[in-house]
Amino acid sequence: MDRAGSCRNNRNTTKTDLSLLLECVKFQMKCPDSQKQALLTIHSICEKREDNVDLLRELGGVSFLYNLSKSSNVHSDVKETALFTLGTLAEANVYCKNSLCRKDIFIDIAGHLQEDSPLNKKRVSVYLLFVLVAHNKLGQTLAQTTGCLEILMDLFRSTFPFSTVDNLRTVSQNYQLWTSVSSALCGSVNNPQNEEGQRICVAAFPIVKTWLQQISVPSTETFQPICSFIAMTVSNNSYVQESFAACGGLETLALALLRVVSAADTSLLSRQLSVVIVKTLSACITDNPNLAAGLAQYGLVYHLFFLLTSSHLDPDDRLSVLLAIGECTEASEEHQSQLVDCGGLPIMITFLTEDSSEDVRKAATFILQTCKKAMLSLGVHGLMEKQAENEEPPLNIEEFKNSAREIIRRIELLEKTQLKEIGEEQEDILCPNSAELQPFKPPPVSLPAQKLEANKTTSVLRPIHKSSGDNSSLQLVKSMAEVKKVTSRLIPPGEETKRSGGDVMCSVKSGGRIGMSSDVWSSEGGSEPHMENNSLFSHPLSVWLTKPKGIRCCYGERQSHAITSKYFIVSYCWMQLLSRF
Repeated sequence: MDRAGSCRNNRNTTKTDLSLLLECVKFQMKCPDSQKQALLTIHSICEKREDNVDLLRELGGVSFLYNLSKSSNVHSDVKETALFTLGTLAEANVYCKNSLCRKDIFIDIAGHLQEDSPLNKKRVSVYLLFVLVAHNKLGQTLAQTTGCLEILMDLFRSTFPFSTVDNLRTVSQNYQLWTSVSSALCGSVNNPQNEEGQRICVAAFPIVKTWLQQISVPSTETFQPICSFIAMTVSNNSYVQESFAACGGLETLALALLRVVSAADTSLLSRQLSVVIVKTLSACITDNPNLAAGLAQYGLVYHLFFLLTSSHLDPDDRLSVLLAIGECTEASEEHQSQLVDCGGLPIMITFLTEDSSEDVRKAATFILQTCKKAMLSLGVHGLMEKQAENEEPPLNIEEFKNSAREIIRRIELLEKTQLKEIGEEQEDILCPNSAELQPFKPPPVSLPAQKLEANKTTSVLRPIHKSSGDNSSLQLVKSMAEVKKVTSRLIPPGEETKRSGGDVMCSVKSGGRIGMSSDVWSSEGGSEPHMENNSLFSHPLSVWLTKPKGIRCCYGERQSHAITSKYFIVSYCWMQLLSRF
């Protein structure tokens, strides 16, 4: 009861204060400063307080303030303050907003914007208009039918601040009006989406393109409102997207990104601008594969990947860059090839398996799925075609044979170690099917395979499924035996015993690819969806093959990272040698 009584007392006190303030405004007509101060106090009491706005409505305060803004007997400063207070009330209370969404009020706002009034009065009028159209379908419709939207378009074009960067930082009134107009336009065409309003705003695209070209020193003060206007206008509207591209806006935006992204790793301003432009580009090409495919000529994915791998990129912005890459790779195989060439797939796998954000993991999965065709088409055959076009002298066949023999020796050692570990665990768990764990013996090959046959051979990792018993271990051993079987074809009979010891350094070129099973990804990536077929990705680093240590396989659990990594390295080096042969 005490708490309820306290709330009632506070409510009554607030209502009394609002009533006194309204009386002050009514009876201080000859003192504009007092009226202005009373209105600002009402603004402070009702700002972000829906319940207090309801109290003011009960007192008739909303209607009184609107009439005050129209009165010819009131000082201009008081009118401006009344309009500003109305905007505050409508922003805090949806019922107040709906009560102000009337045709006569929008016509009055249009009059304020058209007449030769001070910039500050225009700015507060635009603010009120923004509040009435934001998240309000009725307000958007009234803005179009009363001509407010066209007036906003004219102001957007005529008030753009062509000042220098120093003047922009002082935030002049002209700049404030322009940013307010930009926000009102965004609210008029989106959230909720208004396709008719979006089509009306297409008329501003040519001047927007000119602005993007004229800004010699990019700044967030100018780029943010421009990019927000573009993104809201083109969002989910293919006609408007095509119109923006037709006037050269999409190309100009892409070139603007290329200008600023190069310094993203060292400049905070460049990083911020890059992220803003990336989000805008995504809106311009979403669900429009033709436009997205056209951006491949600028090497867009290379620059997006450079921004993504920047050590200073905000983790919250990482998702936006990934989504932009996904839009590109989904639309064009050329984009996919660019991502593969710059070594992007291993990074995507890292995001998939290690990033803590579920949205980032989903975006990485989507990108990997879109790159499926590129990874398959850039397999061993693609590598052989590139090798055929290369003008480098032919490889030393004897050196290649020695490397192949070393790979076979490593595979045998890995098999023996794996079988030993399996035997130890069988003794512990009393597994009755120990006979199934014997390694699969490939049939002997009496003649070396021809180059064409070797070129067509593809190294494949068998899926590692979670199962009970020892089936997963047997599958891993058989898979390694198959790799050994195929590699042995490269060595003439009788030379397999001449295997040399020591370590082998397998130099992994940027064009090298490796077969990797989707189930191997799933062993590290949790429950996210993965690709179904084998995938090929670039690996820009060098892999040093050392003596493999003991490998364990846990029954009914995920395979250990050690098994996947060693098997992965052996298969990868084999493919490198095969592609070079």
